[in-house]
Amino acid sequence: MRPVKIEIQAMGPYKNKEIIDFSTLGDKKFFLIHGPTGSGKTSILDAMTYALYGDTSGDERSLEQMRSQWADGDTESYVIFEFFIGGKLYRIKRSPKQTLNKKRGSGTREVNPEAALWLIGEKDDVVETGTSKVTEKVEALLGFNSGQFRQVIVLPQGKFRELLSAKAEGREEILKVLFATERFTRIQELI
Repeated sequence: MRPVKIEIQAMGPYKNKEIIDFSTLGDKKFFLIHGPTGSGKTSILDAMTYALYGDTSGDERSLEQMRSQWADGDTESYVIFEFFIGGKLYRIKRSPKQTLNKKRGSGTREVNPEAALWLIGEKDDVVETGTSKVTEKVEALLGFNSGQFRQVIVLPQGKFRELLSAKAEGREEILKVLFATERFTRIQELI
């Protein structure tokens, strides 16, 4: 997976719409998100993980904490993430459960979580909708579940040590996925 762009609105510390364009990195496949404590690094990883899987990048934040505490009742919280997999461009939009002002009259309304995944091309095609169905499709596309993605791809602050100190079975499963060793396991079983 190669990230292209992420748009974050009213999520985490971001009150307004923020756009991070990873395409400025060119062909670089490895990059580091860095900055001082409290600058929003983990929030970017949370937004990326949330867009893909509907959860956060670690145990530090719950889904209920994803909506920005500074967002007003008229501003929808959402993440839009664009990424390449196997030469295909995908866009995913996910929004959490949230309380927003009614569009007409006074008072508030509860908005349920939503998710949609598109294949971007000459014509944008909806691949899947619905929070759990989008998550299942992302798992199939990436070959990782949320926990594996957090351990291998995202590695939020302090989590790399967890990967290194994981039990052998846990590391083995991650490495099997990373290096697609399933065929070698099948050959070994046949022998």
